[in-house]
Amino acid sequence: MDEAENNLIKLNYTGTLIHKWFKRDDPKQKMVAYAYKLWGMDFVYMIECENGNRNMNAVGDNGRAFWLCQMNTRYHKLPADYKTNWVVQVEYCYNKWKSWVAFYWPSRIVKGQKCYNYVKNRFILE
Repeated sequence: MDEAENNLIKLNYTGTLIHKWFKRDDPKQKMVAYAYKLWGMDFVYMIECENGNRNMNAVGDNGRAFWLCQMNTRYHKLPADYKTNWVVQVEYCYNKWKSWVAFYWPSRIVKGQKCYNYVKNRFILE
């Protein structure tokens, strides 16, 4: 059992959040469930709007924003294992989120609507 699974087991879920686009056994489902448990749907929507595919290798902002939450290295010093450990990525994003770091997802427009409204139907709570 890996660190992420241990962390998930320690949490007392009353339900599990499932992303409809990923297969049930896709490891990305663990990212979704863990993000939901940390902060709830707003945090999940933020990650979805920043990196909907949960691509841990995503690079944006002309090569300066990286991975799950597109953290910009001009402003943030990323932990050494940030690139290879999704738990570290989710927790780092969460710590930045709760310290009021600005993410661009609230202003992102997708198909004529705010991103968080666009992505709401991608999830079910079981």
